Amino acid sequence: MSIKLDYSTLEERYSKFLSKRCKDRTFAQFWDNDGDVPDDLIELTAGMPNPKLFPINSIDLHISDKPQLGDETLKKVSMSLNSPAELPMARTFQYSETVGLPPLINFSRNIIKKANNPAYDNWDVILGNGSSDSMFKLFETICDENTTVMMEEFTFSPVIYNIKATGAAHIPIKMELSENPEKQGIDVDYMQTLLENWDSSEHKHLPKPTVLYTIATGQNPTGMTLSMEKRRKIYKICQKHDIIIVEDDPYGYLYLPKYDKSKPDKNPYLDDENLTVDKYINDYLVKSFMTIDTDARVVRLETFSKVYAPGLRLSFMAANKFIIDKVLTYTEITTRAPSGTSQAILYTTIKELAKPYEDKFENVDYAQLEGWFHWIMKVAAEYTHRRNVMFKALYGTEAFKKGYLEVLEPSAGMFINVKVNLDGIKKTEGKDVITVMNELNRSFLSSGVKVILGYKMAVDKEFSKDNANFIRITVAFAENDEILDKASKRIGDGIMKYIEN
Repeated sequence: MSIKLDYSTLEERYSKFLSKRCKDRTFAQFWDNDGDVPDDLIELTAGMPNPKLFPINSIDLHISDKPQLGDETLKKVSMSLNSPAELPMARTFQYSETVGLPPLINFSRNIIKKANNPAYDNWDVILGNGSSDSMFKLFETICDENTTVMMEEFTFSPVIYNIKATGAAHIPIKMELSENPEKQGIDVDYMQTLLENWDSSEHKHLPKPTVLYTIATGQNPTGMTLSMEKRRKIYKICQKHDIIIVEDDPYGYLYLPKYDKSKPDKNPYLDDENLTVDKYINDYLVKSFMTIDTDARVVRLETFSKVYAPGLRLSFMAANKFIIDKVLTYTEITTRAPSGTSQAILYTTIKELAKPYEDKFENVDYAQLEGWFHWIMKVAAEYTHRRNVMFKALYGTEAFKKGYLEVLEPSAGMFINVKVNLDGIKKTEGKDVITVMNELNRSFLSSGVKVILGYKMAVDKEFSKDNANFIRITVAFAENDEILDKASKRIGDGIMKYIEN
């Protein structure tokens, strides 16, 4: 049973979080809403071209129901000015609802209900032009010069500049870079101590934080995931100190089962004959903060980029309806609706993926979710396989055998952290971590592999220097297993060359 929160309660509770710009932001349409009008009403209001003036008549999509690795079967699906009925090109090529086209809005709501049903009732979603767009609009809504945002000490760096652009301050929160699933992620004790002693902390010159930004699952760049126990503790802290939680989750559906060194090719997505969508959602995935959100203080950012195609620039935000309305107002006067063509391509794919399950479910919404999550599971299976290939190769390097490197196993996503052990290495004596990692990077490049240096994703390099001796690598883009294997060996070679030459 979800907690009931009416709109006036949400408005009263969350108006104080709005930025000065948001409070001054209004939108007034210049057209009238339709009232009691005749059936033969002639529309002469909107500046929309007649669909017959579009230069494209139809688009054929050739859709695969699994990653295209050479054994796929393609299904041809067509879109035209008049089809499919619920989203024909005459509509998707046209100006449309700023919040998003109804079939995609409905599907996005259903994703949330299926995987992470909120603990309260008065929430909604809005589509965005990718998560960076959603994030920008959200921070513009809740951040200004009187705001301080907390975030993991290592993070997706563009977020920092997104926040700075609003005039807000940002501070790092210590992380536990541990393979223990109960410990990894935000250091809860550090966060609690900081907030309870804010007036005597090193940040006392800043406003006390009102926002926590977190990539709670498959964190970028560390791959760490907050346990449900940690999420509950963090939520209680945010309740006590009245903090909005911005949960950015681009990687959460790409769950990576534990690597088994004794069976390096083990892949539960492929090996478990009893794996169903419900089992995947309930047993594999870690639940969102929204599932324990009794106050409506969580804003969840999801994206279709990592499980479909980033170039379509489609995402959605889920939050309480008051926050959604404020983001919608900002969207009305800036980007307006995401690309209708992108929405049409995605929805056509969703419909095609649902077809094998339509006989199983009377409700088409359920069939669409079943087909979609089966697709995601197949993508996650491929990332698990790629992870296995890289782990096997990294563990076979001379650098690993000599203790020069450690692999921090990710729990979700597409990134692997390789920690370089610098203790007792004569070559690094008297040098700070950043200098050493820059020197090591030149060794990687000369060995023929390009990586991300961990310190470059630190919120505060000085704050995180003791934990910054790692590199971030991705399993996502390589063409095949051979390249992943070769890249892993080159990483080992680069470390050996730097330390022993």
